[in-house]
Amino acid sequence: MMIIKGQSLPGGRSGAALIVVLCLALVSAIMTASVLLGVGTRNRLAHRQVNLDRAFFIAEAGAERAAMRVLNGDEGPFEHVGDLAGGRYAATVANVDNQDGSFSVDIVSVGTVEQTSRTVSLNGVRQVSWARYALWYNQEATKLWIIPGERFDGRVYSRPLMHFHDSDLLSRGQARFTERVWTVPAYIERSSSAVKPVFENGIVMGAPNESMSSIDLDDLHAKSLANGLVLEGNTSIRVSGSTLLITNARKGWNNAPVDLPGNGLVYVKTVTVGSGYHQQTYPGNVTLRAPDGLAGRLTIIADKNITVQDHVRYATDPREQPASTDALGLIAGDNVVIGTEAPDNLSLYAHIICKEGGFGVQNYDSGNARGTLTVYGGIVNEMRNAVGTFGGRYGNTGFSKNYIYDKRFVRNPPPHYPRLNDNIAWTEWDG
Repeated sequence: MMIIKGQSLPGGRSGAALIVVLCLALVSAIMTASVLLGVGTRNRLAHRQVNLDRAFFIAEAGAERAAMRVLNGDEGPFEHVGDLAGGRYAATVANVDNQDGSFSVDIVSVGTVEQTSRTVSLNGVRQVSWARYALWYNQEATKLWIIPGERFDGRVYSRPLMHFHDSDLLSRGQARFTERVWTVPAYIERSSSAVKPVFENGIVMGAPNESMSSIDLDDLHAKSLANGLVLEGNTSIRVSGSTLLITNARKGWNNAPVDLPGNGLVYVKTVTVGSGYHQQTYPGNVTLRAPDGLAGRLTIIADKNITVQDHVRYATDPREQPASTDALGLIAGDNVVIGTEAPDNLSLYAHIICKEGGFGVQNYDSGNARGTLTVYGGIVNEMRNAVGTFGGRYGNTGFSKNYIYDKRFVRNPPPHYPRLNDNIAWTEWDG
């Protein structure tokens, strides 16, 4: 019998190869499954991230649409819902009691795409009022100089060319603006090369024209009829704490004590009565005094002029007590003027609007210098008028200026103060 050494059993080699192939196929299948699982996970994560981003933008759009309703006068509360870009938003607007008479709302908007939601919150949403301005003027009665040492702590807008003088520059220092300044002309005028006004937040030259069209006296009159006080003809008001001592011939009042109106508005209107030879017009003018200080929140509106004949102060001075909520707005159809009976070194705490006229001092260019005029608030006027002269042949006349912006008015203006068109602000954003 013959034995052939080294020969395996039939079929042994092909069986080993099959095992190897099966092992490789299993590894390949595991790897493929792992890759497919990873791709699927990444796809799901990417899809979720896309939905998160879409839901965020939809929530943000919902908050903006609710804010536009607030801007257009809907002060809430309300819920604003809608479909957008394959998702849906639901924005809730709630009124906020600020405990200081100011108005604001909180907006919470939820955006949802499929099963994914995001939330955006806007807190302290409010319309921006004209009290945001430290100084706003559309014209000037004469060439008015901003002199060294003058300081403006709020927003300033000037349609006319701004003029800067160098009188007493070394002792007074440069004029200073702590907030941004807007001026329509593309340059400013300086009396010398040494004059270099300080614009801490810059100056925008060539700014667009603005207007006072949103200041609506008819609207303020209607609000005064609702829950305020409306008087006719020349009226004298002396403010003492939370009491108004009013003299008005049409009412038959002589220093009649009146509590502050419920909505903080006093409107003095022009009225014409009778006809023919018996027709008589009673102009809506106000004479104002408040040396004892206003305790509360008040806006006085006059169809014609407001003449300040004494100090106008707050019972709690916000310069000493920042928590003070005392606030005064003075709105005149024509002018707000410092009268000849007003004392020297006058204090006037108020934000002032002169829709057709301006703020100034009677007989500013005659007599002796009257010291410093401190305006703690702000001035918005069609026509910037003079309050004094400086460096003239016969010395200074009228008042030197000490204008200080009341920063409380950025968020908390006087009652029912006119609002700017297309301006809204908020205190806090979260999303």
